Amino acid sequence: MNDLKVGDVLDGNSITVTEYHVLGFAGLTGDFNPLHVDEDYGRKTDFNGRIAHGLLSLSLGLGLISQNIHEYFLYGFDKVRFIDPVKFGDTITSQLTVTELVERDKYTLYRCTLTVMKKGGPQVLNSTIILGRMKQQ
Repeated sequence: MNDLKVGDVLDGNSITVTEYHVLGFAGLTGDFNPLHVDEDYGRKTDFNGRIAHGLLSLSLGLGLISQNIHEYFLYGFDKVRFIDPVKFGDTITSQLTVTELVERDKYTLYRCTLTVMKKGGPQVLNSTIILGRMKQQ
């Protein structure tokens, strides 16, 4: 991938979120909130079942984009909004839009909007992220 430019829009791949993803994420992070891991509990909520962790959806969304761009690193997040829950079996995809570039001595920063959506459905989350790329010597 060449240098990203302001206005570039990149589509990410898709993934179907499964119980395996959610339980693995719970194990990695220690977040065993019953909303994610206890079906009986989840059915008693307004979600009518378990949902994936919001941060899992964010991580997957960023991962789906990173499969298509190389040589970039995550510099940070400025904003994350979880809009709609991801349920087991939902297929999500992501899109990255470059909104601003900031030149530094050794690297360039790319302010971007990361949007994660359910396939054929609503947005799951919207985030402002900053990617970096080292300048070629």
